[in-house]
Amino acid sequence: MKNYTVCILDKDIHYTKAFIKAVAVGHTGFSVIARHDCGADCPEETDVCLRFEPEDKNGGTCEKSFRPACGKYGGVTAILSEAGKFAFDRDMAAGKGALKYGDGVSPLNAGSLLCAYAYKGGLGTSCAAIGIGREFARYRGEKAMYLSLEDIEDEGLFPAGLSAMRTEEVLYRYLRLIKLSGGNDEADRLFVSAVARDEYGLYRFAPDTGAGSLAGVTAGELYILLANVSRALGLSRIVLDFGTRLNFLFEFASFIKPEEALFVEMRQEGGGSGSIKRQGLLNEERRLSAAFPYCAEDIRKTDGYTDVGIANAFGLAVKELCDRIEGFSV
Repeated sequence: MKNYTVCILDKDIHYTKAFIKAVAVGHTGFSVIARHDCGADCPEETDVCLRFEPEDKNGGTCEKSFRPACGKYGGVTAILSEAGKFAFDRDMAAGKGALKYGDGVSPLNAGSLLCAYAYKGGLGTSCAAIGIGREFARYRGEKAMYLSLEDIEDEGLFPAGLSAMRTEEVLYRYLRLIKLSGGNDEADRLFVSAVARDEYGLYRFAPDTGAGSLAGVTAGELYILLANVSRALGLSRIVLDFGTRLNFLFEFASFIKPEEALFVEMRQEGGGSGSIKRQGLLNEERRLSAAFPYCAEDIRKTDGYTDVGIANAFGLAVKELCDRIEGFSV
């Protein structure tokens, strides 16, 4: 996967050292080098030249120079999110990325991304996310797809006998096609051949064994992948199962256009909302919350496969949530 190289331009050596250490410890997908100034001799592998002072005080005169809006003390996550988006946009503008934009318009429609998440495990986030996708696919006439972004996927939620390519193999072939040949047509054919539809008509890749491969992508890489898959399959909805990966959810939310996604918080019946609402990290106008009662009779297991049915009490809760989702533009 792409590793963004950030050149930090700051005369405060203590801040620079602390920034580099924070990135190395908790932020995959980024590496940092420190320089006193930047210009024509900027290393070719550098994606962003990060500066906090005006150019005449702190260098940063090359075309990769970037000054974060959040400021020097806005937090490493916020700074890297802005820097990554800046580098991503530069790649798009230069035609180096996997997608070719038309007149700067995103290929993802308003409300096409449904981001499901929870503040703790065991609340049925994955079951609810799959149920949402199935409701839209079977009963609302939409082309919908489910993708898990959890660290480890539950293979028991994938129907036995359904022929689909594992996500890790899809990513491997996709990266070779895009980064070696740059061919969108080949990528479209890959996705069409790799995906399968379950008995409800929901598109899916097969889950990985062990660690989920999508758990290691950056926000920019995920966005490119989603746009490619959406175009290739003609999707109107993509249900993203973030599970409890709240940090990555926030990074992704700050990267995409606000109108492209809806955020669906899964909670226990009678439980309150989590800290993201209080901190205002997600757009409240694009956020929904839902509680799903656990109904053992609604979840049946056959040969180790947990079938998430939607024509029952559990399905009524899914239907009510999808009614609310349809209140937004798509």
